[in-house]
Amino acid sequence: MVSTRRLLRIRLLAEGALIGIVTGTIIAALRFLLDEADIYRPIIFTKIDSVGRILLAIGVMILIAFAIDKAIKFDAQVSGSGVPQIKGILQNRACMFRPFRLLVVKFFTTVAAIGAGMSLGRAGISVQFGAAVGNFFSKIFHADKIHHEITEGNFLLTAGAGAGLAAIFNAPLAGVVFCIEEIRKRYSQEILITSVAAAITASFVVKIVFGVRPVFETITATPLNIPTVLTVPTLEMIKTLSDEPFEFFLLFMLLSVLCGFLGALFSKALIFALDAYDKLKIFGVKRYAIPLILAIPIGLMFPQILGCGNVLVDELLISHTALSLLIILFVGKVLYTLICFGTNAPGGLFLPVLAIGALFGDIFARIGNKLHFFTADWTTLFIVFGMAAFFAAVIKAPVTGSILLLELTGQFSHLTGLLIVSGVAFMISDLCGTDPIFSALLNRQKSNAAKNLAQQKKALRKERKG
Repeated sequence: MVSTRRLLRIRLLAEGALIGIVTGTIIAALRFLLDEADIYRPIIFTKIDSVGRILLAIGVMILIAFAIDKAIKFDAQVSGSGVPQIKGILQNRACMFRPFRLLVVKFFTTVAAIGAGMSLGRAGISVQFGAAVGNFFSKIFHADKIHHEITEGNFLLTAGAGAGLAAIFNAPLAGVVFCIEEIRKRYSQEILITSVAAAITASFVVKIVFGVRPVFETITATPLNIPTVLTVPTLEMIKTLSDEPFEFFLLFMLLSVLCGFLGALFSKALIFALDAYDKLKIFGVKRYAIPLILAIPIGLMFPQILGCGNVLVDELLISHTALSLLIILFVGKVLYTLICFGTNAPGGLFLPVLAIGALFGDIFARIGNKLHFFTADWTTLFIVFGMAAFFAAVIKAPVTGSILLLELTGQFSHLTGLLIVSGVAFMISDLCGTDPIFSALLNRQKSNAAKNLAQQKKALRKERKG
């Protein structure tokens, strides 16, 4: 006789596969629209060549800001990246009341915001979409069983979140690891079975639409057939400091340490940006109009800064950008991401963080090349390792970041190096006293909710006294 727990696993496997199929379909549509926006946005900006067209562009941006404001007022879950909201639900701090409405409203709002040029990511949104699909099906499957809806519902929500990440990056293993490392922060066979089924099917659906083409299209086309050098140094290497492997070990450690400090600073700056908008009392349409209108001059001068950042990474991998321009793009991408994320508009962090890490890795490689530490052939490896290290420093999910870059590059020989640089950057960021960014955002939401409740109680007491 089949035990109850085995029947549960079979049911979770089937439900996870169904969630993966639906999530993959939604994410494929999202990715298609945002990819098209990346193609046509630069073309549109080249047409803004007169005062009349500038005024027209400003008017369009204000209309988009108005739509975003109305969408967030209609459903508060539309705001932000979505990952903190999912963590809050799993910690019983929040609820997802209408997942279907969230999917529809946030889908089109995200396409409008990022399509217009806001420097926000699509991975966090995909995670929330997948979780919404899982929540939607849990309400259908277990409508009359409250206990099952709570326990199995959390499994399906977690699996959906992993499926969203797997689908947007074509990286099923990273989606599964993300569920365990960041979303649930614990392991069980039920979570693993459901997450694997959802991640694989979601990734398969996306591959049917896009083929094996990854988000960073040139990252697999660019050769990484450099011998693995980031290994634990031997005693002989330490004795002879001139050995090339040990020199590269030190260089990659330096890159990791710098990314750790920069990641910690960037995490704190993200929270500061959110608080700054609130303290300056910038609310409503003008809150979203600021970054959208700023996108016009940025798009005319440095269009690479706009959008998620995947196109920017592709350009870094196939072109030899001048060091001075790289520094401008790095500073611009960081500042504009802070301005956009501070509005709490719908959009995530994963791709902007990876793009910033890639820019810093490229700058580091160019400086090392100018100082004759290594040849330009190593630039691609520094870009990839910079992405992994900065991701680990900000998101605080080093294993997820390493596996993600591993799946994107297909270079399994660099797994040890990716884990080392990610681990070092994670530790440096942690020593700086920063929390994982999504946990920090969740704590901020909880703190703001408590303050709002206290203010409402205070106002109510005043009314009663009056």
